[in-house]
Amino acid sequence: MPVKSNFKGTYKALTGLSPPLGLLYIAKVLEQDDNKVNLLDFSAEKIVMDKLMSRLLSTDAVCMTVMSDSVQKADEMIMQIKEKDNDLPIIIGGPHCALFPKRALKETHADISVQGDGEGIMLDIKKALNNKKSFSEIPGIYYRSKNTIKRGPLYQPIENLDSVPFPARHLSKKYLYGKAYNQHIKKGEFTSIITSRGCPFKCNFCSRGAVSLNRHRTRSTENILDEFREIYSMGYKYVGIMDDSFLSNKKQANAIFDTIINENMEMKFYITASRADSADRDLFNKMKRAGVISIQFGLESANQDVLDYYNKSTTVEKIRKAVILSHEAGFFTLGSFILGAPFETKQHFDNTIKFANSLPLESAIFLPLRYRAGSDMWLKAVKEGKIALNEYEVHADSKRDLGLFTEQELLNYCEKGQMLFSFNPKYIFNLFRSSIEKNDFSLLHMYISIYLSFLKEHSNPFTFINKKNA
Repeated sequence: MPVKSNFKGTYKALTGLSPPLGLLYIAKVLEQDDNKVNLLDFSAEKIVMDKLMSRLLSTDAVCMTVMSDSVQKADEMIMQIKEKDNDLPIIIGGPHCALFPKRALKETHADISVQGDGEGIMLDIKKALNNKKSFSEIPGIYYRSKNTIKRGPLYQPIENLDSVPFPARHLSKKYLYGKAYNQHIKKGEFTSIITSRGCPFKCNFCSRGAVSLNRHRTRSTENILDEFREIYSMGYKYVGIMDDSFLSNKKQANAIFDTIINENMEMKFYITASRADSADRDLFNKMKRAGVISIQFGLESANQDVLDYYNKSTTVEKIRKAVILSHEAGFFTLGSFILGAPFETKQHFDNTIKFANSLPLESAIFLPLRYRAGSDMWLKAVKEGKIALNEYEVHADSKRDLGLFTEQELLNYCEKGQMLFSFNPKYIFNLFRSSIEKNDFSLLHMYISIYLSFLKEHSNPFTFINKKNA
């Protein structure tokens, strides 16, 4: 049961983005051990406590994914479950437990907290719950024992990811995912895949490395292809490739898309995270033939000093080249930018906004810098006393000596950047033309929704753009 919160800003948050792969991996392990598993995804359906409570009548244990920014929400649900059946074991895992496995138990009323990979120890937890094994023998867990929290041996990552069975996707077929990518996607048509765990890069604002315990592990090409074959055989039409940096291994990427083309696996693919320095014309053209629809780049900034500060290990020119190559290949190209590095000035912001408008992007998003739990920037700020240990996401606010602007000023600048991009006549023309050429109006639909939402708040958006933070 995944529990996570959505960042709700000016516009309606997107829900049901993709299936909860972590839980589906665990579900498959349990199913292979002759257990019946049910999935409730409260990011894809409305939370109905009566529905949850009715399921508890035939449940032996509850597994829950917890994000750092939704700990309180998760605990509220756990307490309601405990009120119904205090003896029902509740096992939590996911990003928050990877970062703070012991604290996750202190912050919630769960019984067991799993750090890192859960597939290798789930059956041991089952044995311990049935008094056939001691919790103290299970690596990577914290557990309650009377009134204390104890731990098992040190976490042991799964070295051979090929040994992990593919996710139990049939459990999530009942949900509608992927509407953020294409408004025409129907229930049971979209799924996701992850071909590696962790990221080989060390951007200091990113917490993903810490969530994967600073390890990058890959699967074999044939193992990945077997999963794509299974996905295709299950009737899926759209696949989100969710790796932190999928195209970093170009040799493997080439082999994967060659096989998809040769075996006529007719699906559409969305690459949700890629680095600019992975851009390659021949690979991009091959990806297009294989069915890749869109690619998203974390571009961050148009200022080299900011890129260097973030440890991005790339250049502004590589960023420009990557976006141009992606555009020429015919992808919907999305770029994300971050405003608010500790030394960034208004000139830095203006450079980035101007740069974004000069690129052939189909979509762009401007976000304020957030110090996220586990990232190098967050750890440094905690050490300096600027952020408390229980603050898991903090904006780069000048009031806390984390930047040169207040949180509201950063948000205003991000909104200014968003509107300057969205109301750029060149962008609107290209979006219409691209939608017609590709016969895919999902981004156009999203643009119109955002435009109408913005007009409700600003009677004259162009006045906002010209005056606010000018």
